[in-house]
Amino acid sequence: MNPSPKPVYSFGPFRYDCAQRLLFRNGETVPLAPKVSDTLRVLLERHGAVVEKSELMREIWPDTTVEEIGLARNISQLRKALGDESDADRYIETLPKRGYRLVGEVTQDGPESASLAPAQPIAPPISRLRTALLAAAALCAIIAIVYWQFYRPSRYLSSGDGIANVAVIPFECLSPELDCSAFPHGLNDLLVANLSALDRVHVLSPSTVHTYQRARLAMPFMARLLGMDVMLDGTVQRADDRVRVTARLVDVHNAGIVWSGSYEYPIQPLSDDQKLAARDIAAQVGARLAIQQQFIPASR
Repeated sequence: MNPSPKPVYSFGPFRYDCAQRLLFRNGETVPLAPKVSDTLRVLLERHGAVVEKSELMREIWPDTTVEEIGLARNISQLRKALGDESDADRYIETLPKRGYRLVGEVTQDGPESASLAPAQPIAPPISRLRTALLAAAALCAIIAIVYWQFYRPSRYLSSGDGIANVAVIPFECLSPELDCSAFPHGLNDLLVANLSALDRVHVLSPSTVHTYQRARLAMPFMARLLGMDVMLDGTVQRADDRVRVTARLVDVHNAGIVWSGSYEYPIQPLSDDQKLAARDIAAQVGARLAIQQQFIPASR
């Protein structure tokens, strides 16, 4: 059997929730110590009647023997919380040598929600519908802007099946002695130039890639956001007296590796290594993309 719900008392600007043992003033919580809260509860339950000191102490400390000074301290803190510290006894009346009485008008309501904050007005159905329509319109506008900015075909480029959109990510240098600032940068520029020369291949601008790298955005996500099909990345490192360049062509939609290759070149001169690596990698990427372009239409 469920216990009966505990009431909520209202007096002046205050409301006291017996279930939560919380006091509110105009919807704002008024902090009370637990025993001070119990003192207020007992006075509210017997509002208008004198509550003897002995009865109050039994209710507040049922299993403990305390001095009257403890009760007097509770009353003092309660008066302070209620702003009832003047001689007028606006809420709590003291009857010398007897006890205390809660005076003034007190109303009792049923249990309320946890916050007891003033209820927010419910928006009329028309207002809610207008808000929903405005939100939908704003979303459509954002989608249109994103499409126009990132996915709308350029009039300078052909479009349709068989076009491969490639993002070249600067290769990671694993050997500081190779001049990690110059070698990957030069290799990246040569790769972009060689891939751009391939038929039906569109290469993302390196400056756009650098912008997203500075924003610390994940490169696969960047490639998908910009409508790329594949992403080319890799590493550069020294292997004894040679330079090893490893490249990967990754499908940005499923993260699958379309092609991977590793090449080694003499350590000197590094500028020749950049040219050879860019030529070899671009040739393999072009061949792999040509194979994909042959089989994609047939699978649809």
